Amino acid sequence: MTSEASRVKPGPTVLHRLRDWAKAHPNSPGQGYKKGDQWRVLTAREYCDRVYHLALFLESKGFGKNDVGTIFGYNSPEWVHADLAMLLLGGKSAGIYPNSAPKDILYILNHTESRILSVQNAEYFKKFAEGDSASSLPERIEMIIVFDGDCSISPKAVAYETAIAEGRRIAESGNARTLDELLSAIDPMAGAFMIYTSGTTGYPKGALLSHDNMVYTSDRVRDYWRLPDGGRLFSFLPLCHIAEKLQNIGVGITMQYQVSFATKFEKVAAEIPEVEPTLLLSVPRLWEKMVEGVLGKLEKAPAARQKLASWALATGARCAEIQLSQKPLPFLDLLQLQVADKLVLSKIRKALGLGQALTLASGAAALPAHVSRWFRSIGLEILEDYGQTETTGVVCMTEPGVDSAGTVGKPVPGMEFMIAPDGEMLTRGRHVFVGYYKDAENTKATFDSEGWLHTGDLAELTPRGLVKIRGRKKEIMKTSGGKMIAPLPIEEKIKVHPMVSQVCLVGDNRKFISALITLGETTLGQLKTKQGSNDGRVVSDSDVIKAVRSHVDGVNAELANFEQVKKVTLLAQEFSIEAGEMTPTLKMKRNVIESRYKDLIDQMYSE
Repeated sequence: MTSEASRVKPGPTVLHRLRDWAKAHPNSPGQGYKKGDQWRVLTAREYCDRVYHLALFLESKGFGKNDVGTIFGYNSPEWVHADLAMLLLGGKSAGIYPNSAPKDILYILNHTESRILSVQNAEYFKKFAEGDSASSLPERIEMIIVFDGDCSISPKAVAYETAIAEGRRIAESGNARTLDELLSAIDPMAGAFMIYTSGTTGYPKGALLSHDNMVYTSDRVRDYWRLPDGGRLFSFLPLCHIAEKLQNIGVGITMQYQVSFATKFEKVAAEIPEVEPTLLLSVPRLWEKMVEGVLGKLEKAPAARQKLASWALATGARCAEIQLSQKPLPFLDLLQLQVADKLVLSKIRKALGLGQALTLASGAAALPAHVSRWFRSIGLEILEDYGQTETTGVVCMTEPGVDSAGTVGKPVPGMEFMIAPDGEMLTRGRHVFVGYYKDAENTKATFDSEGWLHTGDLAELTPRGLVKIRGRKKEIMKTSGGKMIAPLPIEEKIKVHPMVSQVCLVGDNRKFISALITLGETTLGQLKTKQGSNDGRVVSDSDVIKAVRSHVDGVNAELANFEQVKKVTLLAQEFSIEAGEMTPTLKMKRNVIESRYKDLIDQMYSE
């Protein structure tokens, strides 16, 4: 590494590193946000000052060591300032997913015994505190900091800018502790970042990560992926999830990258091209949607343009395979690639907002191999990170320039790794969390007697020593004939078809395996224009059913008889967060899906 961040010994917490950044490069861009149609910037100095001044304000209101504050809002500079201000005082912070149900929001507020609540605006506050819910707001909450300044929501409300101004006044009075004094009082090994797992069942658990967890893991990401200087990040995944927390706060501050924030999730596709990030982190489902979007547009293009694009993508894919084999490109292939890139591939990258991208990263779930290969065909490599909240988001990572499609790469040096006899992946080291907040029983159950963390994921090593995830241990299905089946690898094979967007296998304690399949936006859009193409919840178009069934039969030919998908139902809508079928990081909630579509599932087994 030759980056500025690595030439100077990095601080023991991200707060120390933020101070050092502000001192060394006070005018460098720290955070970007959009106001109206214009992108604006907070410098590293302003970023650090706002964290410090907000901390002084909170301290003046009695917030201190071991207190907990919660944050409920969409990603923004204010979200990060509130997060870090609480940690600067030795406290803890917990984020709440923007799409959380009122019962989950109130559960977290009560479980944390939060004294300070930060909210985006009145709309967010009303998600859980209007009507009958208003009386449920915990009495322990003493103050509500409102990012957009609308204090009409509660007598306890204080505008974010008012809090910053008051903190600045305290700093200028000369009676406050200095930033260095606050930093010197922080215990790097203490619990700090509290991340409530989104969970596919029951109430979420509060995983507590230390300052050291965050900086150690950030350093491993920096070194393993050989991140370059002068980067730009785009923040749109929930900040209350470990993947975005690690990128935005851990890596962002460690590498001194500018982090620009999406105004809202619905505008991500439009705003990525405006920011042109050099490092972009996303989840598999969103990478899949990018592919679907490009292919959908190409389908509508004139025949000549379709033919040119197909040639260019095939050329890009062929050349990527040669390069990954560590062989030099033959002159003719190099010439064709240059033409393909100029005419098509570079335009696709620019349209996606990835024209300046140096590093693409995928986390939170396994990235389908066909998606990885497609991005290689346009000249981009998606590096994959496997981890969990309890491991600060990292255990294994794919390495730049190494063909790892369909795997999560290798264990990161310094992070101990082993596969148990039953196939479960275990890990231990400085990346492993402190424990679950106020939950000693579940914390103890997560570790074995030798300190190994049980991830709950089943894995296997390929002949090249790469780690392949087979799925969640608790999601393994057992047919009525006693056969054990991991659904994830089969689902990924089915999802390769361009019409298919999501697949949920069912069949636990049943005679055979069946599948609920959703279709991509392009196909669903086409079906809407055809009479009788769907029957409310189910697609009935014979051509689409035949195409998907034929693909499933092809997948079945590669599977053992007991693994084969015997029946298929095509749904007329995709699984969604709003319907409770997906977590905020777009993982399927299998129990919810099986319950919601029980009648359709039963029908497949009664025919």
